Amino acid sequence: MWTTTFVLTFLFFLIQLGTGFSILAIAPAKLVAMCRLTKAQFVVLGFTVGASATGILLGALSLFVNDIWLQFATFAVVSGFGLAWSWPNWGPSLNETRTAATWCILSVPIALLTWWWSFGAFSSFPFADIGADVHWMKTAQEYADGGVINPYAAQSYVDLRSAVAGALAGTLGLDLLRFSWTYRFFSILFFLLASYAFAQGVYPTSPRKWIAFFFGAASNAVVLMTNGSLAVVSSVVFLGVLIGNAPRDANGISARSALLLTVGAGVTLLLAFIFNNNTLVLALLAAGLFLLRILGRTGRYGGVFFLGCIWPATLVLAHRGSYLFVPTVLVCWLIYLAIARMISTWPSSSVAVLRLLSFVLPPIILGIVVCVVGMRFGYIPSMSANDTFSSITELFLGRRIEGGEELFLGSGPLIATIELGRTIGPVFAICITLGVAWWWMSRPAVRVSSGGVRPRADGFVTLVWSWIAGCGLSLAVLSGFPFLYRISTIILSLFTITATEVFCHLLIDSSPLPRYRRALIATAVALIASALVVLFYAFPWRTDLPFARYQALLRPVELAGVALLVTLAVLTLVQSRRVYIFALAGIVGLGAAVDKVGLSGINRSYSYGALPDRTAIVSHYNADELELARWLRENLRRGIILSDPYTMGIVRATTGAPAAYLFSNLDTVNEMVATRAKAVVRTILQPAEGEQRLASTCSLIAPLVGAINAEASFQMRKADALGGIMRSVRTAPAPGQEAAPPPSDVAAALIPEIPPEEARSTIQNILETGENAWNLVAIITPRTIAWTHLAANQRLSYFPPQEPIAPTIIDALRAGPFPVLFANRQTVVVRIPCSR
Repeated sequence: MWTTTFVLTFLFFLIQLGTGFSILAIAPAKLVAMCRLTKAQFVVLGFTVGASATGILLGALSLFVNDIWLQFATFAVVSGFGLAWSWPNWGPSLNETRTAATWCILSVPIALLTWWWSFGAFSSFPFADIGADVHWMKTAQEYADGGVINPYAAQSYVDLRSAVAGALAGTLGLDLLRFSWTYRFFSILFFLLASYAFAQGVYPTSPRKWIAFFFGAASNAVVLMTNGSLAVVSSVVFLGVLIGNAPRDANGISARSALLLTVGAGVTLLLAFIFNNNTLVLALLAAGLFLLRILGRTGRYGGVFFLGCIWPATLVLAHRGSYLFVPTVLVCWLIYLAIARMISTWPSSSVAVLRLLSFVLPPIILGIVVCVVGMRFGYIPSMSANDTFSSITELFLGRRIEGGEELFLGSGPLIATIELGRTIGPVFAICITLGVAWWWMSRPAVRVSSGGVRPRADGFVTLVWSWIAGCGLSLAVLSGFPFLYRISTIILSLFTITATEVFCHLLIDSSPLPRYRRALIATAVALIASALVVLFYAFPWRTDLPFARYQALLRPVELAGVALLVTLAVLTLVQSRRVYIFALAGIVGLGAAVDKVGLSGINRSYSYGALPDRTAIVSHYNADELELARWLRENLRRGIILSDPYTMGIVRATTGAPAAYLFSNLDTVNEMVATRAKAVVRTILQPAEGEQRLASTCSLIAPLVGAINAEASFQMRKADALGGIMRSVRTAPAPGQEAAPPPSDVAAALIPEIPPEEARSTIQNILETGENAWNLVAIITPRTIAWTHLAANQRLSYFPPQEPIAPTIIDALRAGPFPVLFANRQTVVVRIPCSR
């Protein structure tokens, strides 16, 4: 079974890659050479195009062709054409097999280690953390069962997993739960390929790209391919392509071309913002490729148009976060051009400015972090810039930062510090800072025979640029502007280049390297990593700390990493230059990897809270809920589910069933909707007369069903598909939603009282009768009961309860007006017969 899942997961990536290549085939093939794209960069671009476009195109096709096998066959043919047509641009030649083998030798073990510390150590099939996967799994299962992709299931983007995974599940029997495991491993491999593609852009011909790739792979913090992570990783590769086309020689991009490229990217983002629809953005991308086909005959500015318009359009199509990623990449590129020009006039006063920035920016960052820590523990009064930031978000997003909303949850210096810290890690940050200081103090310029001075190495520009740009972006992130921390991956990529240059300048370019310097560096890195493991990561100060139980799961690998660090430190003392260079590079990379493993345990407590006793798995569902979900899939295909978000998550992911209300995250539900749903569950459980309890329940649930969400409505009727395809990405809040939601006690008083007959009529009109009838189903668990008593600012534990449901509750439900369809140790399923 697992072998089949691995093969189908690989096929999943091939289909999306081939589809992207088919779309890129619209443009002339010579653009790849004009833009100096390497094969790895072309693969990243092709997959970014295909991952987003496949969902849109397959969704449109499913509305006209009912046979899912025919849909799958069509895209298999399109993908095969793209793979074959573009083979010269992505297929490795005989001369490149050694490079491909080297990449595989480095990538596979790093990917396995990354998969383990990010997922495998906290999972045991079939139980895992799929809280962020329930939405795409529900859409994919619905598609596999019905043959139509729900156009209302997508939010601001079309999830890159739903379409192809659903097609594979509906045709070749892909198990979506197993797929969620193998998909993570292939995601990491893709990110490592993107890391190599970025290194190729910065070092087109230099062997330093392997050191940069190794450092980037070892410190990689992106572990799951979502639309957002794909967009930011492809943005990093886009930056590498721009650096590779920088004016290092007469054939590089000119100042005029740089201006045109920047303006073109800005116009593309503006058009995508105005279109406000994913399908129209895909049409814009296709139109741009056709225009390139026309311009390709003259060759004028074709490469500039491709890089300035096509790549940004691809990123926006993947995720709306690209409105942030693309400007960040362009700013980094323009900083590179400016620094290159400043250093080209060496010696000049501008170099002194760069040196000053290199030393001043890190203390400022450290000061901000210290202030954030002080505010977190109450030593410094808390401060907020949300009022200032709201003027910006209101201009571009049409809403202010209000407490409890998504913008508020993603803003603030504390969140920014946590996200930036776990992306970069203290070992990497400390080592790079010390290395840059050492490099500047070791005279980065040498005197030539003519008496003048020049930079010591060709990488001078790259080192100064990556360090200053990375520190500058870190300062911007620490301001706490909403979701600015999402550029942390770009910052980490810049610091990876800094680490590569410092490593090469201090340890490789200085030949022969004195033994004391090797021992000093190896000892420093090993001591920093070992101290963090012993004092923070592997052994808690107190057993009652929230992250203590997570640390126990990771401790064996952390200690093994420390032992390997000591072994590599000894190898740095040998005389062989190749051995000690590999050992030094291994120490730096392994130190960053051990840092990531240790941070993974601490971050779990930040995301999920403390791990309960007798629990060694991070999962929001247990065996009883999984048994319930599988029973519903086999026995109730036309049911609308009502329960708490955590229970509905695993049920919807397994069955593809619609829900009475929607939620973004498992703990994020509109308060008014949540209050109505809680009132329904409380009424079902209340000790009242049967007919009175049924009438009250129907009166309360009628507003939920009467205003059924568009996703569930389409699933029930398959109506207004065009409206779903053409709906806006950004939607203005409804007049009743512009104000902050009232407190839960006030909201409960605002629940409309609908007469029983009117409620029954409303529900009958929605659920229909006869063969097309749908059933209202409520799922009661101990967590559901606890959820009904939560206040607006309270959250359930991420982990499922361990106690069984009280037998008296089951007996009361069996004796009531709600037919019990299924019951086990922790769950009860009842039908709400309002339409009968």
